Amino acid sequence: MDNLSKKELNKINVINDAEKNVLAIIAHSIAAAEEVFSILTEEDFTVMNYKVIFKALQEQFLAKVAINITILSNYMLKNNMLNKIGGIEFLTDLFQSYTTDANLPEYLDIIIKNTTSRRLKAVLENIHREIETHQPIDEVVSKAEKEILDVKKERKGNLFKTSFDEVDKVLQKIELLENSGEMLTGSPSGFRDLDRMTSGFQKGDFIILAARPSMGKTALALNFAVKSAAQSKKAVAIFSVEMPAEQLIQRMIGSYSTVDSAKVRTGKGLQTRDWENITKAADFLKQTKLFIDDTPGLKVIELQSKLRKLCRENEVGLVVIDYLQLLSTGTHFSDSRQQEVSTISRQLKALARELEVPIICLSQLSRSVEKREDKRPIMSDLRDSGAIEQDADIIMFLFREDYYAAHDPSNLDTPLETEKAQLILSKHRNGPTGSVELLFVKKHGSFADYGLQNSKI
Repeated sequence: MDNLSKKELNKINVINDAEKNVLAIIAHSIAAAEEVFSILTEEDFTVMNYKVIFKALQEQFLAKVAINITILSNYMLKNNMLNKIGGIEFLTDLFQSYTTDANLPEYLDIIIKNTTSRRLKAVLENIHREIETHQPIDEVVSKAEKEILDVKKERKGNLFKTSFDEVDKVLQKIELLENSGEMLTGSPSGFRDLDRMTSGFQKGDFIILAARPSMGKTALALNFAVKSAAQSKKAVAIFSVEMPAEQLIQRMIGSYSTVDSAKVRTGKGLQTRDWENITKAADFLKQTKLFIDDTPGLKVIELQSKLRKLCRENEVGLVVIDYLQLLSTGTHFSDSRQQEVSTISRQLKALARELEVPIICLSQLSRSVEKREDKRPIMSDLRDSGAIEQDADIIMFLFREDYYAAHDPSNLDTPLETEKAQLILSKHRNGPTGSVELLFVKKHGSFADYGLQNSKI
């Protein structure tokens, strides 16, 4: 104490006075006690005597016992608490210090800020220890980001949201939507019928887009990403574990230039008109706020860290992950790969809610779908499904019947340039299920609303 500055001593005195005054108010007011016990815990107090008294007051309050100094002192004596605070004199002084309830909000604010400060210091000390013990730096950074955010969110999470406040918020939102004339309440997919069913991809939603290989799920996901970025003007993050960024951009240029993707990929056979369209598509893509991470073998902990940083620096409207089964936790799961995928699914759902962004995660389907006569996917076809069905807010399956016809050896017809595709919403937690018809343009590797083949955005 002798080494503390005058400023530090004054701060400690202010905190101690706030703690003492809160306890005195609790002891004299049932209404105040209800408020305090819904906000503070024993760990919010720094003086050991005050911790003990708070616990005794709380126990008496929960037992619905009237609080006065006689009843409280007898209770504390019986439970071996009174000797811990130095006897009846300390308790008497506390009761006599009461003056008014008027300053309770100010006292609570002082205590809460002090608790936040102490917890933040503890987190920083823990980070320093992990660095000194040479823990993997990417794990330290991700853990640190989450713990620092949790320090602030923990207090908010302890509070109930009242129907009075929440109903007003919803009514205000409905009124804003009515006045704006906007049908979407979330990030646009860019596809007319899908947006009608979902009202856009909603904040905090975890969305699964699944299909068999070569069905076009990456192409559709890229369409979602570009259309959403163009229409919302918000940032869109793409985590591509399977394909490098250069190939993704190449596919986007092919899709939005309407130039044959083979020509874009090889650079052969391009005409002047093709180059004009490629240049326009390139200029268009430069105007969108697309952020691509193509780290191979990406761990969920790395994805979390990168996305948190991106969300701090930008207003992110949509996140696309290609794809779920290529992510890893970085931890060995002795039981099964299914357990690891289930863990990843839960972590991504939690991340979507934490950052309040919709996350679209691509997923593989098991081979069992190929063995059925009706090859339309169902939820049990999700590979390593585990918790995916439970965690996802929306589960969409991409299905092209013509894909199977083209791969049928008995079919001698010339493959079509365009095919009807179905986007099957098998699960929609907050809306209808059903199918959306799309048009797949094979040579561009792009999708469009059915009947609007030439629609790009």
